[in-house]
Amino acid sequence: MKKLAIAICILLTNGLFAAAPISISGQGTASYTNLFGKPDKSVENQAKANAITDAINRALENQSEALREQFKKAGASITLDDYFSKKLITELSTNLLNDDKAEKKITMRFEGKLDLTALRDALNAMPSDKIQKSAVNLSKAEAAIFFTVRMTSKNKVSTGEKSSEANVDANVTATQAKNNESEGRASASDDGVSKSETSLKQAKGKVKAQVSESESSSVTQVADEQTWKLDKASKTSFGNGLMDRFSSKGFADILDGAEFDSAAQLDAAYGAGDDIPAAVWKQIVSEVRESEPSVKYLVVGTLDFSIPTKDPINGLHLMTGKVSGTIKKLEGTGRPRTFAALADIEAKQSAATQQDAKTRVMAILTEKAADDIIAKLRNKDGM
Repeated sequence: MKKLAIAICILLTNGLFAAAPISISGQGTASYTNLFGKPDKSVENQAKANAITDAINRALENQSEALREQFKKAGASITLDDYFSKKLITELSTNLLNDDKAEKKITMRFEGKLDLTALRDALNAMPSDKIQKSAVNLSKAEAAIFFTVRMTSKNKVSTGEKSSEANVDANVTATQAKNNESEGRASASDDGVSKSETSLKQAKGKVKAQVSESESSSVTQVADEQTWKLDKASKTSFGNGLMDRFSSKGFADILDGAEFDSAAQLDAAYGAGDDIPAAVWKQIVSEVRESEPSVKYLVVGTLDFSIPTKDPINGLHLMTGKVSGTIKKLEGTGRPRTFAALADIEAKQSAATQQDAKTRVMAILTEKAADDIIAKLRNKDGM
């Protein structure tokens, strides 16, 4: 029963991170030439297709610019039958809003559900000869992918100053003690210790206690500075997953940056932070151009794993991963120019072990990161 309960929790948790279809609605118009009667079915289908296109364009306003541009260039090649046979669209209702017989136009309204993942797959799988001329020919696209995988090792926490109010009180007490010492040097107690010495010792003890209390109560967190630990094993898995995804999408001429010697220098730089020295860029550019002169683009980024926690829902190990990066264009002989920014993509998964949770996170981020890279490269001219 316990194993069954855990399995159910895992299924429910995975379901939370599945991309649910989004609601869409739009209007489309089509012209007809029939002088008598109603427009034929083909005209209605054209108006419906235009309504779906309008609905998707509206829905993509909240999505990445790369996906909007990709749909703008390749969306017209998706037929009405494709939308439903490939399950890109689920139809809720289609209504005829207007039949303007004077203008010979009909207007229809479409409402339904859009599967964004299926739409991306359909756009990425679109043959190059069906895409507008400004789009990239995948068979000639060449790029090298450099990704560093890091684990958050710890947070360095800097602290604030001691309480100024406590310091003032301590100084006042110390001053009073010194005054007592100067005023009563001649008076002595029965055990031979002067009253002033006793007073001074008590004052010093009070000062020490106040300062100690001040230190414990005035420590404040000013900033968190993340430090990283390179995860070489996960880097290999993530890199292989990216290459497999590129191949399945027709992106055959993509090189794994891990095969270059300069990748180690990039990993070392990312291991110290996010600032890459100019010398490292020059080393990467020099090596890539010497060994693979056809490469025009470098995709450079990181997959960062946060410190593992416990899933508050099921108590399992919870891992969070985030992919971020940029596309660099090789120009000149110096540092490559930033060409496009990759979308920050995050995923969370829980499992019985940390490694299983990490594997699930990588499986999600591999597909999403590869698809985002493909979308951006396809929408850029001159590749």
